[in-house]
Amino acid sequence: MKKYVFKPYNKNFPTLFSAEKMRIADAVQNSLGIDCVVEHVGSTAVPGLGGKGIIDSAIATHKTNFEELVQVLTSLGYVLREQWSTPERWFLRADLADPEEGVRRYHVHVTFSESSEWKELIAFRDYLRENPSELQRYAGLKQNAAMQANEDGAMYRKLKVPLFADVLKKIKKLQNIKKGSII
Repeated sequence: MKKYVFKPYNKNFPTLFSAEKMRIADAVQNSLGIDCVVEHVGSTAVPGLGGKGIIDSAIATHKTNFEELVQVLTSLGYVLREQWSTPERWFLRADLADPEEGVRRYHVHVTFSESSEWKELIAFRDYLRENPSELQRYAGLKQNAAMQANEDGAMYRKLKVPLFADVLKKIKKLQNIKKGSII
């Protein structure tokens, strides 16, 4: 499967996420009896964006639950990718059956709600949902990055870094304005 491609947004993405969210939440509740927050993030969480078609979920739980939560996710077919994890966010992926594509990749980012990574994932998604011009700018960048990278993941990510930094800067400025201070 080619990973670095650009596909148009699919109206079924929210349904695919909801089904996976329920599968994860049920397994976590049944196995661990803990609560966690599961959010749809990434390109498939932004109507109209388009991208690789990977369903990204972010799960917020207490840091002490990370290892047990990863065990539950592993039982659901996810694989921990330590090289892409950080102390604040553990990254897992799975290739699951898909009615349209045969197989679809799913990512899970396990973190905690106070982490900067959780806050940035949610803020970036919400900002794109609320700013159509930024959504279009990001869609164009993703499309060009997929073509230029030619399956080189490091290059694909590098091409997107300036836009991420710019958008996160705008988000922080908006947050400061809402708090009543301007930087």
